[in-house]
Amino acid sequence: MVREHLTGQRDMADSYPRSFVRRGKSLEMRFLAESSLSDLAVLQSLVVSTLHEIEIFMPHDEEYLSRIFQTELSVLGVLAEEKLAAYSIIRYPGMGKDNLGRDLNLSDEDLKKLAHLQAIAVHPHFRGFGLQRELAAAHLQVLERSGYEHICCTVSPKNPVSLNNLLSCGFRVRALNPKFAGWWRYILYKNKNWPVTGAAQAPIRDETALNCLNIEHQRWLIQRGFEGYRVEGNGEKSEIFYRKRSTPAMDSSSRIIS
Repeated sequence: MVREHLTGQRDMADSYPRSFVRRGKSLEMRFLAESSLSDLAVLQSLVVSTLHEIEIFMPHDEEYLSRIFQTELSVLGVLAEEKLAAYSIIRYPGMGKDNLGRDLNLSDEDLKKLAHLQAIAVHPHFRGFGLQRELAAAHLQVLERSGYEHICCTVSPKNPVSLNNLLSCGFRVRALNPKFAGWWRYILYKNKNWPVTGAAQAPIRDETALNCLNIEHQRWLIQRGFEGYRVEGNGEKSEIFYRKRSTPAMDSSSRIIS
């Protein structure tokens, strides 16, 4: 299924590499091949070593990463002077038990049409350059052209910066569950028909703000049909704003059950 859906959008790879400048530094975004596996693993280890909370980022072993590389356009990198500064990974879970659509009660039909924005990592020297948003937006374009209708990713409640970046790309918080080693994760969802921009970030009436670490109250809101759509602040004082979800017709995702 993956190969079938990706065949029609290989021309997208021809538009890469893309060069751009941030903070006076020349950068290049390109799709990576398995020859970049060791560089990706090194950057992953560096990112993990600099975390102030170990549970913020779940690393993958090289065998796992090698499998990811077997699907074209699945690994996107940003390079500075030919050194890896950031990367993004997308994955197609199929009907696997780890398909995040199961956390959202998607139907079997929709689980087959769901892709994961699996991981984004940025070198500490390049944080604040907007690379996470840049990579997420670029990889979302890949997914939107691939025939996959639903996109999910996870973010730790202890990582408001990444949460803000992904919400600004059009994702919405649709669940908050323990994952991996029991670590809490927002389950973020995006339908391919939603814009890749954060047009919904403006404050609205009847919104509710909660500290990102207030897990139980957030879960209570989500169970009652609310979704997280913007975040303010940083660190332990960060707040996430919830609003009542739109109707199924407006949501373009009528099979999702809250």
